[in-house]
Amino acid sequence: MDGDGHWYAALVCDDVPPKPLPATGAETGVDLGLLAFGTLADGTAIANPRVQETAQAELAQAQRRVSRRRKGSRRRRKAVRVLARTHARVRNARKDFHHKTARDLVRRYDRIAIEDLHVRGLAGGMLARPVHDAAWAQFTTILAAKAEEAGRDLVKVDPRGTSQTCSACGVEVRKALSVRIHRCPHCGYVADRDHNAARNIHRLGHSRRGPTPLERVHDARSPALAR
Repeated sequence: MDGDGHWYAALVCDDVPPKPLPATGAETGVDLGLLAFGTLADGTAIANPRVQETAQAELAQAQRRVSRRRKGSRRRRKAVRVLARTHARVRNARKDFHHKTARDLVRRYDRIAIEDLHVRGLAGGMLARPVHDAAWAQFTTILAAKAEEAGRDLVKVDPRGTSQTCSACGVEVRKALSVRIHRCPHCGYVADRDHNAARNIHRLGHSRRGPTPLERVHDARSPALAR
């Protein structure tokens, strides 16, 4: 039971048969970010909904209402439930966005390369709030589950250097995080920083080509449980 008084049941199933989608012959790389939630190798940007930031005023008002109520009072308990419902709406909106985005990707691509990010480290810095709002770890888990179910291949690649390497000629082009345009002085390639990174992620994922999930020995565990 959550703080809002709702009961939830979690079902973990073994030996669930996959439901493969028709092959598309397409593959992509996904660069996860904050300005755009994700950028694909073809330059397509996935808008960041920023659900918690959008609801920040409502969350702050609900939190102030809790703080003003006397501890142990019925009015405080009611205010706590209102705050819990607000947080629940934010979580549900974020998860709904993750599910829809992941499903769209597995419908369009046979192979998806994505950064193997260490989110815990990123969430402890000055960008902690927007990183928590994006919830990349939750999205990656959902994407892995949908890719397995659809018979798609999800490849996690090392993110180091993907933003600093020119995707056209492979030469390192160092730049600060504030520099949003990649300009290669060696080959002249110019692109959005995240687009350039997505192309590198795609290349790394393509180089690790192997059998599809349906061709591999099936691991009955959910991607959320496999370690």
